[in-house]
Amino acid sequence: MIKYILYVSEVADHCGERETTDILKKSRANNEQNAVTGMLVRKNKQFLQYIEGPSDTIDMLFKKIETDDRHRSVKVVNQGMASDRVFFNWEMAFADERNLQPLQWKWQLDKISLFSLADDGEECLAFIKAFLCVPQLAANTPLS
Repeated sequence: MIKYILYVSEVADHCGERETTDILKKSRANNEQNAVTGMLVRKNKQFLQYIEGPSDTIDMLFKKIETDDRHRSVKVVNQGMASDRVFFNWEMAFADERNLQPLQWKWQLDKISLFSLADDGEECLAFIKAFLCVPQLAANTPLS
């Protein structure tokens, strides 16, 4: 069994593309060593992230995220235990508004924010899983 956490947060004002790229580089290196996989989505000043892996590792990682000054207002959408991974070999995939992908229309709707999406845990989880059909996101960065 593995643990997963799906959360949203506000992006701190000082967290731009370079800082988001830094998050991804460090996450990918650390996650590979710690058997953690997942995905980070950034839309304007909001993050949506799904992380999965060994329970103790995920708990420690999430505590770091909660105190990371690049995040504000961290809100858990869903968490639990699962028998299988969602993001099997994605140490930390990434998507933002510039990615051409099947969910492009969701970026266009002003009323849809990652925080409003987070109000429905099942819809939010379905949203994050839909990115699996875009394999190049596994190595994507904001600066690519």
